[in-house]
Amino acid sequence: MKANDLLDMIGNADDSIIAEAKKRKRPAIPRWSKWVAVAACLCLVAVGSINTLLRFDYFKAGCSAMPGTIVGNEYYYNVRHSGVWRYSSNSTDRILSAYWEEGWLVNESGLYYKNGKSLYRMDLKTLDKEKIYSSTEGTHIGFDLSDHGNVIVTVYDKNEQYAYQVLIDGKTGGVLEQLTDRVSYSDLEQLYTNQHYRIGERQIVLVPIADVTDDKYMPTENGNALLPEGSWVGSYSYDICDEVLYFGVCNGSDAKEESETLIIFADGYTILRPQDFRYSGAIGHILLYVDNENPENYGSNGAGIWCYDSDSEERWQLKIDADCEFYEFVNNDMTLYSCVPWNHDQTAWKIVYEGNRPVSLQLIDNNITE
Repeated sequence: MKANDLLDMIGNADDSIIAEAKKRKRPAIPRWSKWVAVAACLCLVAVGSINTLLRFDYFKAGCSAMPGTIVGNEYYYNVRHSGVWRYSSNSTDRILSAYWEEGWLVNESGLYYKNGKSLYRMDLKTLDKEKIYSSTEGTHIGFDLSDHGNVIVTVYDKNEQYAYQVLIDGKTGGVLEQLTDRVSYSDLEQLYTNQHYRIGERQIVLVPIADVTDDKYMPTENGNALLPEGSWVGSYSYDICDEVLYFGVCNGSDAKEESETLIIFADGYTILRPQDFRYSGAIGHILLYVDNENPENYGSNGAGIWCYDSDSEERWQLKIDADCEFYEFVNNDMTLYSCVPWNHDQTAWKIVYEGNRPVSLQLIDNNITE
């Protein structure tokens, strides 16, 4: 039926029909109905507000500030309830809102972040974003950055309680290899990333010493054990800072606590020493750490940054030219960025040398986000 036909039908309606329609009263609308509509609108607003607060991690527990990642001469870090920020010598900018990401990592190939079951990549020069991978299985994903610009994606299913890992191309998102078949949540130590580690060009593989359920492993390189017989590490007892890989080492099959630290440098150097401090950075073979116990430390909270030369076994403290609270930090050869978990501040320092020896820190910016 055409529009004109409908108009013609209305125009040709009998006059008695029109008169009868005019006599009919419009049914009264109950007063309470408008309040129902108002309540429904308020519910929609509340749901939208809660979702926004969730997206900006207001309901997540965690520290206000954590160390970020240095790529080239730029520093990428998270500002709670805001997103990912980038600091360089001439600017500080937010490059990714917390609303869009549920976890991120960055390297020379780009900034990668996840949202639900999808993985995205941001170009560090143009800041263009694109979805490179989306899982058709599971309930959510995790990911780790691999070598050659590739990414390891972990697909989790919290309902069926399983996980598996695939290696994907870091630019196209194409699946290159199935690294781990489905394992149950109770066997997550069997995931590829919990048994394989890369530091520089070195590949470290954890080999089960006994039953894999014992979580006792021998770290190996090219098939050669890196610890003496009787010593072992757990699949989660590691840390990676500034091209150095650390494993907490237990001695004896019945050992309950770690007593030594296996320190693996990217240049091929490996040492085993008594466990003393938690090392957070490195400059060559010089390890950096915060000593909260030494009363001789500088800083407004009595804690400063110390150096340990793993070649000479000498220790010394870096002098600073401004009061600062030191708790966690990250560094390269030129700059050190420090933060504390009880506020949002990220502080930038210049590392000063005497010859090849770092001796002090000069304040660049007390809070790079402002």
